[in-house]
Amino acid sequence: MSRKILITGGAGCIGSDLAEALVTRGDHVTVLDNLSSGRLEHIEPLLTHDKFRFIQGDLLDQKALDAAMDSVEMVYHLAANPDVKFTAGDATDKDLKQNTLATYAVLETMRQQGVKKLAFSSTSAVYGVCETLPISEQQAPHPISLYGASKLACEGLIGSFQHLFDMQCWVFRFANIVGKKVRSRGRTVIADFAHKLLDDPSTLPILGNGKQAKSYLLSSECVEAMLFAIEHAKQPINTFNLGCSDWITVDRIAELMVEAMNLENVKFEYTGTEGGWAGDVPRFLLDVSAINQLGWQAKHNSEQAIRFAIKNTLQEINQTTCKP
Repeated sequence: MSRKILITGGAGCIGSDLAEALVTRGDHVTVLDNLSSGRLEHIEPLLTHDKFRFIQGDLLDQKALDAAMDSVEMVYHLAANPDVKFTAGDATDKDLKQNTLATYAVLETMRQQGVKKLAFSSTSAVYGVCETLPISEQQAPHPISLYGASKLACEGLIGSFQHLFDMQCWVFRFANIVGKKVRSRGRTVIADFAHKLLDDPSTLPILGNGKQAKSYLLSSECVEAMLFAIEHAKQPINTFNLGCSDWITVDRIAELMVEAMNLENVKFEYTGTEGGWAGDVPRFLLDVSAINQLGWQAKHNSEQAIRFAIKNTLQEINQTTCKP
């Protein structure tokens, strides 16, 4: 059955993959995106499709949100600040506005328009530093970044709106998501390494000590997992870690990048800190047994996902460099 769906942040890397999957299966999809980090080229193949509509607008613009929400049956709320790192001089309310207040605006507009179903892209950053690994959904969250704290606040709002206004919600705590598309903001470690090595092929500065280890998941598989969970998990509120069952170190990612760029004798230089930046969780491995037991499992591990992302990042950089 065809459904009318709104995707916030649908011009981003994950959102555009989701939009393509939903249109392909026959749904009517509206994307609302202010293009601050998303790219129009990500959804360009869909722009002429009769079941696709794009609205350029911000979630804090009530008129744009009202127009996008009109007549939809479900919202996939993926829009957020993509810059996980806090850098000295950044506004401390950036995540509050772009994540928490924007999520409140989505929920309140859903309430006003009678939309009852929501899927939300949360993050593994809500957990903070955990002594016990892998981290299950039952682990008490203690975020150490403003980004993680803002996403946890979003989860609190979602739980309250779900309870008070009879909604059905799916909360997905993502591992690091990579894929065929390269973000224009919130640069990943992969793009960071690529640009540094292009500037100086002899030396690679690495934030932290290189021993940081995290899980990575392909965007296409992230979309598959979301759609599978929504189809099969039917509680009023459903929370899942999304990732694979292993992790990869920063040092190994650096080695794979050097290999892909056909470089030799590259010197790795470290800042020496345990985390890469203030608020970085040095090591996390998600317990994905809940989504596995539901019936979905990642087909690729973290290193395979990283290899795929490196290939596509280098292609993107080469194409950009070759443009007249």
